Amino acid sequence: MILSADRIRLAARPADKESAIREAAQLLAETGAIQPAYADSMLRREGEADTFLGNGIAIPHGQRADRGLITKTAIAVLQVPDGVRWNGEDVAHLVVAIAAQGDEHIAVLRRLTDVLGEADLAARLARTRDAGEILAALDPDKPLPAGAATPEAAPQEGAMTAAVAAPAVAGMHARPARVLVQLAKSYQSAITLSHGGRSADARSMIALLQLGAGPAAPMQLRVAGPDAAAALKALRAAFDDQLGDNDPGEPAPAAVEAAPPAVQEPPEPGAITGLPASPGVAIGVLHRFRSEAAGFAATSTDPVGEQAALEAALEASRAELKTVATEMSHRVGEKHAAIFAAHEEFLEDPELLTAARRAIEGGASAPAAWQDATNAQAGALAGVGDPLLAARATDLKDVARRVLRHLVGGGAEAGPLPERAVIVAEDLTPSETANLDPARVVGLVTAAGGPTAHTAILARALGIPAVVAAGPGVLELADGTPVVLDGDRGHLLPNPDEAARARAQAAQARGRERAAAAREAAFRPAITRDGHRIEVGANVRRPEEAAEALAAGAEGTGLVRSEFLFDERPQPPSEDEQFDLYRRLAEGFGGLPVVLRTLDAGGDKPLRFVHHPAEANPFLGLRGLRLSLAEPALFRAQVRAALRAARHGDIRIMLPMVDGLADLRAAREIVEKERLDLAAPPVEVGIMVEVPSAAVMADQLAGEADFFSIGTNDLTQYTLAVDRLHPTLGARSDALDPAVLRLIDMTVKAAHARGRWVGVCGNMAADPVAAPILLGLGVDELSVSIPNVAALKAQIRALSMAEAERVARLALGCATAAEVRALPALRELGHAG
Repeated sequence: MILSADRIRLAARPADKESAIREAAQLLAETGAIQPAYADSMLRREGEADTFLGNGIAIPHGQRADRGLITKTAIAVLQVPDGVRWNGEDVAHLVVAIAAQGDEHIAVLRRLTDVLGEADLAARLARTRDAGEILAALDPDKPLPAGAATPEAAPQEGAMTAAVAAPAVAGMHARPARVLVQLAKSYQSAITLSHGGRSADARSMIALLQLGAGPAAPMQLRVAGPDAAAALKALRAAFDDQLGDNDPGEPAPAAVEAAPPAVQEPPEPGAITGLPASPGVAIGVLHRFRSEAAGFAATSTDPVGEQAALEAALEASRAELKTVATEMSHRVGEKHAAIFAAHEEFLEDPELLTAARRAIEGGASAPAAWQDATNAQAGALAGVGDPLLAARATDLKDVARRVLRHLVGGGAEAGPLPERAVIVAEDLTPSETANLDPARVVGLVTAAGGPTAHTAILARALGIPAVVAAGPGVLELADGTPVVLDGDRGHLLPNPDEAARARAQAAQARGRERAAAAREAAFRPAITRDGHRIEVGANVRRPEEAAEALAAGAEGTGLVRSEFLFDERPQPPSEDEQFDLYRRLAEGFGGLPVVLRTLDAGGDKPLRFVHHPAEANPFLGLRGLRLSLAEPALFRAQVRAALRAARHGDIRIMLPMVDGLADLRAAREIVEKERLDLAAPPVEVGIMVEVPSAAVMADQLAGEADFFSIGTNDLTQYTLAVDRLHPTLGARSDALDPAVLRLIDMTVKAAHARGRWVGVCGNMAADPVAAPILLGLGVDELSVSIPNVAALKAQIRALSMAEAERVARLALGCATAAEVRALPALRELGHAG
């Protein structure tokens, strides 16, 4: 036992903090847990970081370099009823001294966070005459002692309570926790959620995850403050809606994210067995992934400067996460990109930030304070015992490393990456996985982790075979070791012989045959059973994606997002830099259409080199074409680059956020002036229909725009006045709402009357339920993410235009999006192909 009665001393009266630490350390030494010199290490550690947690609890521990002085992991408790001054005004009544060789103490630390949240219990333990009561309170295998403060036992004045339940699908995991945090932040009242004797601040995602509330677990909601009634009503509605985690068409996260069951076949002799995380077989060489932050000082005498440095690093990390989320949504879809949106919540977590700021006030440097705070919280999550929550500890470590890199630098993967690398690591964070280059990385294996962790999810989305939880033995393999990795069965075979290599090559060949069959079908045009053809393009960003899009069957690109060229840089890209990229895109698609959307930034997506005005509602502000016209030099450089690239392929210019004729005419005037100046060939200039006014004025706009592309994401949120990322209203942002469908119908009719083509490039185009309606409304082209191209083309080939037109008419006559989705004919067509 790491905590026993002989390591608890009651009614101690140390003269000061140093005496308290030495007395607690003596308990550890007397019971054979440490060498006496470890007490000095604990005092040195105290100079690096504040170990006072709150509610009268302090947790002194030694420096990492002195772990050799620890004989076995143990915890001792020194009770000081009268208190001992710790730092500043902080007074400790329970001094919990920790000597940790490994992570055996994490469960007790997790229990300490429970006690920390119960002020009445902490106060009682500080005065009890029974050491057994302290033992019971810190025993992670027992419920908290009766009488601990609960919302019912100690209601706040004016508090309102309600019984609620965790989402039935998968409990209080990261996605619903994030929804609850965002909703709680919109109210002034204090909001607490309780479960199993523990309570959590609803503004803290970490605290919510630590509740460990499983599917449909009963919980108690408590709200106290000036807007308590409104908050409670909104919160109850959110819980009734399962905190947005109730999509009947989507299985539970564990079901979606878990890898297929391993084939029950014996592993190759000498193979290391883990868990299958991403399917496929890889043949390559091991490469140990090493990513560490640069070194840093543990203490500082400038708390104001350290606080400022931490705030700057947090802000930089927020901006970086937004960029990563956007990039990953384009590469692997919005669902997987939501991982990084959830990461942003960690940067706002009040418990985490309070711990770090308090440590800085106590003399710690910003990097040391941040690292200690995140390590403690990650350890608490990992100690809950739930594999899904343990996986979220890795997410927190990911965020911690990101901020640390901004504070001290470093963090890049060291050493050149060999060809056909099989990455091996203790664990990889989602960010590290997202940055892997599938062209050079053929597989990955981790000693820890699990198939439901975000790292495994991203590996599957990126198509990289992966094995997780393979144990520490994989870390002992030398760089350059030849291996065969079987992501289907969860095996890693070092130094395969010729027979094993041949079997792996045969498995790869079978996989290639299946992929070839799918590609062959993907190259067939999307022609309905009654002979109506729909163009299917891919949404891309970089020239390197052209080959991938064509291999998937794309007939060009219906949307090239040019923003990545402008994001996160102090100066705009030059005309030549843009020309080079657009030219390679045009050549990569070999004469197929390349629809280049001009810069869609501003408002909610600011640029570092542009002075953006403060805007109360950035979605309705200076963004898209409005920004380009306000920054004509920026716009002209992009237009000239596109016109020059048009000599190398079928480049078409698409203008975002067009709200009427005035902006379209101003933009076309600039395009034509630059075209004449360059003596460039004419190009099509179209617009995105994202604003309801553009749909209403489509008959006029079609006279001056060469084509329309409907951005259903923005058109839906503007039409319904609902932010699609809103924590409780997001579910209302449904592109199948009849109001949106009628605007699409209006746009298509107006365009066809003028001989213009209409495409759809928003998420709606990839929705198999929406595709028949879009066809029936007369849309000419659909552009989707690369992985969706083949499936969409197959679905179209299974439809008839007559069926699609019939279901579109029925949808236009519905009253709500729910009615549209409930149409029996639509459900049948949605499963076609």
